[in-house]
Amino acid sequence: MNMIIDQSLFFSILTGLALFYLALGIWSARGVRTLQNYFLADRNLGVFKLTFALIASQLGSGMILGTAYRAYHVGFWGLLYSIGMSLGFIILGLGLASRMRALNVNTTAEIFETIYGSYYLKLIASTLSIVSLWGILLAQIVASKSLFLGLKITDPYVLISCWMFLIFYSMLGGLHSIVIVDIVQVLFISGIFSFSFFSMRSAASTMTNLPRLALIQDYFFDVKPDLWSFLPILFIPTLFALIEQDLAQKLFAAKTRATATISALLAGLFLIAFSIIPIFYGILAKIKHLIIPDGGSPLVATLFFISSKTVFMLAMCGIMAAITSTASSLLCAISSNVVQDFSAFLPLENHKLTTTRFISFLIGISALIMSFYMSGDILYILENSYRISVICLFVPTVIAYFATSLYKQAAWTSVLFGIIGLIGVQYFPMSLIMKDVIPLALSLGGYICAYVIVWTKKQLSL
Repeated sequence: MNMIIDQSLFFSILTGLALFYLALGIWSARGVRTLQNYFLADRNLGVFKLTFALIASQLGSGMILGTAYRAYHVGFWGLLYSIGMSLGFIILGLGLASRMRALNVNTTAEIFETIYGSYYLKLIASTLSIVSLWGILLAQIVASKSLFLGLKITDPYVLISCWMFLIFYSMLGGLHSIVIVDIVQVLFISGIFSFSFFSMRSAASTMTNLPRLALIQDYFFDVKPDLWSFLPILFIPTLFALIEQDLAQKLFAAKTRATATISALLAGLFLIAFSIIPIFYGILAKIKHLIIPDGGSPLVATLFFISSKTVFMLAMCGIMAAITSTASSLLCAISSNVVQDFSAFLPLENHKLTTTRFISFLIGISALIMSFYMSGDILYILENSYRISVICLFVPTVIAYFATSLYKQAAWTSVLFGIIGLIGVQYFPMSLIMKDVIPLALSLGGYICAYVIVWTKKQLSL
């Protein structure tokens, strides 16, 4: 398929959206005076704003381009990533989000200081969180490279210009600015993709016909159901959603615990419904035998095949909006970890906001530079980034949601055993599921053993 792309139309729409986002960022930045306002919007997000912010944080490259890419290669099994992330939101909505909001902390790493009483463990937890989030940010930039390649845009300066612009408007107004842009972007993305999807009603009806789904899977895909190999794709995003600083920052910014609960549940339901769209496009590319260029996206090829020129370009801008909405949220979350967890090492006395914005700039630039050395499956980069935080931090973080009187020795042991397990399994041949289960089991086992030892010593000393 020879794709003839009207790049001028694409850049015109993208430039118009970008200038609109910049205007919103400048307008929002006027009221930012403190770090509390910059990172947590004065803890004043209502259900409407928070729901859209949570959706935008995940409606990025993984949910759209990554899911379509997996669907093109493995069929309906590609839905597992989206289901996993949506399940994480639903679990948050069933009560965990309320508990997180009740902690009244600024970052998830801060839990290790306020509840476990260990400042240095907070620094380790924050570092692990930063590495995970930075990897996810890197995946967003790699995804935009894939999108541009599909549009036959190969000039690296175009990519650099787009991301420099995003970094600039993201660092202006902090979370409040990002949330306002998120609302606009989610409405734009869901509107254009819903229109395109429902315009293909006859083909889309296949998604509700279970016998036909089974026939499509068997005929077009050689992948056999293997729960053990696919299970990590499902549960790693689920567990990550429960401890991710990117999501937690928004939940910490909720007006009330009820606001956090309702918003998380609504966001999860939305993401489950929306995930049908990229799955459909990925499978349709396979059915139509569309040729996907190396490093390109089946979603781009399918939309070009079925859409008018204008709708196609709007959809491309929608994908870019999805990527940038997730990226801006990640920039704010990483900056939050750096500035608030490592404040003792930063010159924040007289220039807090200036220093914070400069840090956001450096984080964005570092990911942009690294993206030129990365390519491949976006979900692979995302899943491995998630894995770092899940294996090392999940056990002590989630336990802290439900208890306040805990032992720092247990948290230390859990984190260290998780790190050792994460590194150790790389040297032994084993299934993907075991590479996750063994380190997690070590982390949990270490926590329990250390807790029992400390508790026993305290009882004997009474």
